[in-house]
Amino acid sequence: MKTKYKYFLLVIITIVASILIYNFIEENTSVKTKKDVLILQKEIEKTITEDMDYTIDDPKVILNPYKVSPLTALVVFKTNDLASAVVTIKGKDNDEDITNTFIPSKEHLITIYGLYPDYENTVIINVSGEEKILKIQTDKLPENINDAKVINEEEDFYFTTSINGYPIAYDKNGNVRWYLTKKYSWDFTRLSNGYLLLGNSDLMKVPYYSSSLVEMDLLGKIYYEYYLEGGYHHDVYEKTDGNLIAISNDFNSLTTEDLIVELDRNTGNVIKKFDLSKLFKNKKGNWISLNSIAYNQDTNSILAVGSKKDMIVNIDYTTGEINWLIADKDNIDKKYQKYLLSGDGKIEFPINPNALTLISGNKFAYVNSKDNENHLITYDVNTTERTFIEKENINLGKKRSTINLDYNNGEYIVTQGNLIKKVQDDEAITVLELNSDIYSAKASKIYAGDMLIPGQGQRLGTTGITSTVKDKMIIFYKKDTKIFKKYNLSITSDATKLKIKGTFNKNDKVQIVLDNVLSKKTYDVDLKNAVKENNKVKTVTYINKQGIYGKYYIFIKINGKTYKLSKYAIMS
Repeated sequence: MKTKYKYFLLVIITIVASILIYNFIEENTSVKTKKDVLILQKEIEKTITEDMDYTIDDPKVILNPYKVSPLTALVVFKTNDLASAVVTIKGKDNDEDITNTFIPSKEHLITIYGLYPDYENTVIINVSGEEKILKIQTDKLPENINDAKVINEEEDFYFTTSINGYPIAYDKNGNVRWYLTKKYSWDFTRLSNGYLLLGNSDLMKVPYYSSSLVEMDLLGKIYYEYYLEGGYHHDVYEKTDGNLIAISNDFNSLTTEDLIVELDRNTGNVIKKFDLSKLFKNKKGNWISLNSIAYNQDTNSILAVGSKKDMIVNIDYTTGEINWLIADKDNIDKKYQKYLLSGDGKIEFPINPNALTLISGNKFAYVNSKDNENHLITYDVNTTERTFIEKENINLGKKRSTINLDYNNGEYIVTQGNLIKKVQDDEAITVLELNSDIYSAKASKIYAGDMLIPGQGQRLGTTGITSTVKDKMIIFYKKDTKIFKKYNLSITSDATKLKIKGTFNKNDKVQIVLDNVLSKKTYDVDLKNAVKENNKVKTVTYINKQGIYGKYYIFIKINGKTYKLSKYAIMS
């Protein structure tokens, strides 16, 4: 009898378990999956390189080959012998021509940069004395991108970024000559190899921490994505050895925006950390808001400023310890006053400092915010005497929503709200006025030595594993077909993460649960840093795929009630 009873109980348990598992996984559909941009670009290149049997007399012309850079083109042809191509993009309305010489080759992939929008552009290619004239018609600019207003004419191209917009380049007449249709943010950096380095618009965490730094050319072809566990924000600096020093976070810490990391350019791995929360013994919150860094090779040290702390910090690169500080003594805790340099002469000390840039040796500049004005301040430091002097103090005018600074070929370039300025004879002159605020502007030639190299781009570094909270077994849940509409939910998946959007009441407690029966992972939805709108909060939750494998079913818990979303995601 006991054996029969055990057998009967086992059958009942199996049936109940089967019903529960069936009910658990039934009617689930995959979340919307975004195609991997690196694979997409590889497929595009395959169509280009498989068919290169063209000549200079009849070349293949591809406008916007990677579908993200509308004012660029690629011209493809072969020559029997090694030959160097010279390309000229003809200017209009008294604009100068753009000319570039390419390295000798037999298979030519000629990148065309700086086309005019909504215009039949004339492009001339010369190869071994043979000339080909091409006509390339472009489309109109999008409604949210406009030419700039010229206030004072200069000779430079200006490349700009905004915190939540598109990278754009303007010529001396204010014409848009290049832009991307995908959003990239933070500092615009032109690397020593001619490629661009920008912050990915795909975030690691709200409100604005980019998941990676992206190295690309002006066609929009991505060569490397450098992922950081703590995300990237505000500023990055390329060392002479190629490594990148960037501002990041430690998401396992109670503080934010106070971590500087060095990335190995070959692997993307973090090989050095400079944690200012440990140097200054801060325990909580965004106490410094780092926004600008630089590596000084002459002194093997790192300069850093943050807008919430009225000081400039210099850190020994080898030891990671504080070398010196510049600040008003009254604004520094007594335990750190031993690091202060002595000011020689009249000094304006740092006030909400931003936008630090090296000039030469121990001379550097930054932007102060004083009495609702921005001042460009230049200091020259004597490390032996532990003193500094103020070399320049230039009034940049009324303080605006954004401020940035670059030093290029002996000239300061200032980004201030929607204005691009140059400093000439100790006076800030507005060069261009844009229709919206920008984050940074850099003067650069449109051709800077970069070249198109076919091949799939690489992801380096690590996203890290998204933090979970204590899991509880899901026994009871609701199935509500209106849940997506009620909370404006959307779920998408890409190569590295899940992205869950929703709109909730500000006092709600919300969690996302991933469950594959054998494993469960629960994540808090951050309502504190969400966008507030009409007594509601709009949230975006990012869950990295690293450390999670297999097929997971997605649930949402709202104020203690669990809802089955009838969606699954394949994690890698």
